[in-house]
Amino acid sequence: MTEAERRAARTGEAVGAVARQTLIDRGAERVALLDDGSPEASLAAQFLAAALGNDGVVRVSVQGAEVEPLLHLLPPGVSRERLHEEARRLKARLDGALTAHPANKTELLLGTALPPEPLLPLGDLYASEVAGLCGGWSASAEVRALAEAAGGVEALDCALRRWLDGRDPAGLDALPAEAAEQVKRRFRAGRAARLAPRIVPKLGTRTLGVDLLE
Repeated sequence: MTEAERRAARTGEAVGAVARQTLIDRGAERVALLDDGSPEASLAAQFLAAALGNDGVVRVSVQGAEVEPLLHLLPPGVSRERLHEEARRLKARLDGALTAHPANKTELLLGTALPPEPLLPLGDLYASEVAGLCGGWSASAEVRALAEAAGGVEALDCALRRWLDGRDPAGLDALPAEAAEQVKRRFRAGRAARLAPRIVPKLGTRTLGVDLLE
C-alpha cells in the first residue's frame, strides 16, 4: 500500500467512525448525502459506504426535469445551482435520515455561509487535499475565483493552513495582497455561521465546529 493509499484509509476510518457515532447519537439509521456530482460527493460517499455499508448511505440527487418547473420562483440573481441544492436538501430531509453535505474545508471557510446540514464529513479536508485523494475538487464560483487570484488552490490552502492552523499572523503574506484581503473578508463574514454547531471529523489542527469558532 502506498503512502497516499494509507492516508486515504486513515482519513476514511476517521470519517466513518464519526459518522457511525453520529448515527447512534441522533438515533438515525442512515446518512442522506447531498450529491451534486462533485469529486467531494463521490469521496464522501466512498468513505461513508465503507463505514456504514451501501445501505447506510443514500446519495440524494435531483434531475433537471424535477426542478426546472420551479425556475420562475427564483429571485433575480439566484442561480439554477442554488435551486438544485435546495431541492436536494428538501429531498434529503424528507428521507428522514441524518443529512450530510460534502463541501471541503476551503469552501466552508471562505464560502461565508455554512450549509445547514449537521454532518460535514469532509469539513476538515482542504480542497487541495481532496484533489490529492480523488483527483479533483470543487467550490463555489467565488471561492474558485479566489483560488485563481491566489495562484492556485494549493497556494491558497497552504496560506490558509499557515494562517489558521499555524496561527501565524503573517500566514497570508505569500498571497497577492488583494487575494489576502479577500480571504480575510470572507473568513470574517462566515464567523456567525461557524458559531452554529456542525459535526466534522477532526483530521487537522483546527477544525470547524471544534476549534474554528471565531
